[in-house]
Amino acid sequence: MRGCQLSSPLNHFPMHTSSTFSTELTFIAPTYSRNNSIHTSLHPPHSFTMNFGGKKSKISARPATIRVIATTVERKTLTPSKQDTIQRIETTRSRVHISTARSPSLSSRSRTATPLSEKNGSVGLKPPRKDIQRRASSAQRVFWDDGDDEEDERQESLSNKKQKVDRRDEDTRRRLRSRKAFSSEEGMAFKMVHAADLVKPAVATASQSKNVDKDLIVEFQYPSASQRERYHLKSGKDVIDSKQEIIDIAKIVTDFYLNDKQAIQFREPNGGFIRQLERAKNMLTNQKKGAPVDQLYKDFKTAVKNYNTAIDRLRDTGALSENLDDKHNPSFDMVRMIMTQCYDRAVSPRVDNLRKNIENKDNTYGELRPKLISHVLREAGLQSDKVFVDLGSGVGNVVLQAALEFGCRSVGFEMMQNACDSAEANKKEFLARCRLWGLAAGLVQFEQGNFLEHPKLYQVLKSANVILVNNQVFTPDLNMALIQHFLDLNDGCKIISLQPFVPPYHTITTSNINDPVNNLIPIEEGVYSGGGIDSEAVSWQAGPVNYYIAEKNSGPVKKFLESPGKN
Repeated sequence: MRGCQLSSPLNHFPMHTSSTFSTELTFIAPTYSRNNSIHTSLHPPHSFTMNFGGKKSKISARPATIRVIATTVERKTLTPSKQDTIQRIETTRSRVHISTARSPSLSSRSRTATPLSEKNGSVGLKPPRKDIQRRASSAQRVFWDDGDDEEDERQESLSNKKQKVDRRDEDTRRRLRSRKAFSSEEGMAFKMVHAADLVKPAVATASQSKNVDKDLIVEFQYPSASQRERYHLKSGKDVIDSKQEIIDIAKIVTDFYLNDKQAIQFREPNGGFIRQLERAKNMLTNQKKGAPVDQLYKDFKTAVKNYNTAIDRLRDTGALSENLDDKHNPSFDMVRMIMTQCYDRAVSPRVDNLRKNIENKDNTYGELRPKLISHVLREAGLQSDKVFVDLGSGVGNVVLQAALEFGCRSVGFEMMQNACDSAEANKKEFLARCRLWGLAAGLVQFEQGNFLEHPKLYQVLKSANVILVNNQVFTPDLNMALIQHFLDLNDGCKIISLQPFVPPYHTITTSNINDPVNNLIPIEEGVYSGGGIDSEAVSWQAGPVNYYIAEKNSGPVKKFLESPGKN
């Protein structure tokens, strides 16, 4: 901010008089030091020619005299203009489609089965940066840019970095550890889809041993007392990258379940358990022609065995349970891994069925990615003592993630039969995965049928605290029908959508007082931009995604009706 004072007889000088006068210009350019003292920066006087009535003046200016004045400058907060206040985000509707491309995992080298945009492939979402642009408005507009430098992401080892602390306050009311999962008395075996189950066994010939595949099977131990998962070490194009997934899980367990002292033997850069796994994998990946492949597989299995032994020892001493009891929210790396595991094992084998029986665009299927889900649910204030509802829940990804990440009761309504079948399979695998990891998730409930006509919808909405509607391609009639149902919500319930329910510039007037949209107050309009190793926020497009959060609030209507002259 630069201040300039002009001391001159010019303001009182007759315009028709020719004369020579002097000017004294005082330039004040304050800068602030750490001790709040003020410094000034000077600028040279400017020469100028004055014109009066289009004619060149005969007035000439002598060189200005500059002096420095120390002054106190009051810092003022700029108030946004009315135009800024009413300005809204303009969105472009995108046609949703299904892709069978595979989703990214924790590492760019991992391959998973989550469908992606066929055109754009896989890009990653990274945690929101703090440089957020905000402006005051009836619905606060927020820009989230997750496009951190990808080179930094590659160089930052997952095993060496600290788990990133969520921006939300920790939900201390939640108990994260599943006592059942850490109790051997409850039985260790249960139904689940092992990674090895997704690999078709090799056809044995006369010269091959029938046990050839057994030599490629390794069992991996999770933190709980539950059974181990079987992995097949030969990774093909369309199966899970078993070796990389094992390493990624080992890093997450080390970062989340162990304290710094316990983690030393896992993170040690030369001979630690994670380094043993990475070295054995690299030897297999970069094997030269004629290399002893059988021995390389044995080396990897030995590294897994050493890791398993160390985890078993920590669990048996109670260290893992004790550490987990001090935590209340899972890390996002863990949430993303579990959701990816569920999708790869339960949904991906059925993904082609989701193409069927899509009759109109209200039934068009598309998915929100884990990072966007995590972000919008945090913004809506979801916690373990609240109820989350997904209207049009598809295969159940959002419902399951809300139950896992926030520990809340989570309900989904879906009408497409194929999506409902996948959701049930997804739920079964989800419960098995939570037990493997030793985590207690919230109650999950899926309901099949048209949510506008479902007999349970009314009771569920009455208890809801946060609702998500992926209405990206919903028709205006369907959106209006939803708004009518929102009248049943309790005040304070948050509604997350990809298209706004409240029109731009909407105000309550006498003529529209009965419009149900008057009971929805827009509280945030966001633009979420992805970047990094798992960037796509949604399955049907790359790049920024608009989202909207509204709140059910009947107060403004009541206030309008009670105001003078409105009855």
